[in-house]
Amino acid sequence: MNPTNQSSDFFRREWLLITVLILPFIALAVALPSLPEKVPMHFDAYGNVNRYGSPLELLILPGINVLVAIFLYFIPRLDPNRENIVASMPAYFWIRRAMAAFFTYIFALILATSFNPTLEVTPLIAIGILGLFFCLGFAMPKLKQNYMIGIRLPWTLESEDNWDRTHAFAGKLWVRGSLVGIVLAVIFQSASIFIALGTVFVMVIWTGVYSYRIYQEEKRTNI
Repeated sequence: MNPTNQSSDFFRREWLLITVLILPFIALAVALPSLPEKVPMHFDAYGNVNRYGSPLELLILPGINVLVAIFLYFIPRLDPNRENIVASMPAYFWIRRAMAAFFTYIFALILATSFNPTLEVTPLIAIGILGLFFCLGFAMPKLKQNYMIGIRLPWTLESEDNWDRTHAFAGKLWVRGSLVGIVLAVIFQSASIFIALGTVFVMVIWTGVYSYRIYQEEKRTNI
């Protein structure tokens, strides 16, 4: 294939992800002259700033975002189950974009607090976490069995039926559970981060338990 065509295909597929990745660098370049010498860098569970740093430290999160995007771009190439990876690509593109958007969203909140230190970021961070799992929920049912992407438990990797049923269940649970968590986080803002982390914990554990029950059913059936 012509290298020019390959480049054109790459940018046609990845333009949205690339845009999300570079926006924080553009925003920081524009905002840098107006930023104070020390900006908020870390917050406790109640939204209080517990560490300040140089404005240039704000580059760390966008930099991590780029590294994660590069890692996620290459990791599927290591999977021996090539056909299923190819079949899962639309869902995988969705996951990569959701991850990049989440990091960019958190960066935007941190940058906003540099101009307004009194901004209540905790509920917004909680909503961002739940929003990420809401997006991941849409991708779960569309992932085919593979070794790199998805809910990779011993029994989901052993049984394609277990994989499919587990990911279908996770898709419904994560979408609905995240919506409930977002509503609760908005209503009970003072406990929003605990609601978000608790919701994620419950959804992940519940998915694992559901998958294990399928595994036990399959064992009894095969006896």
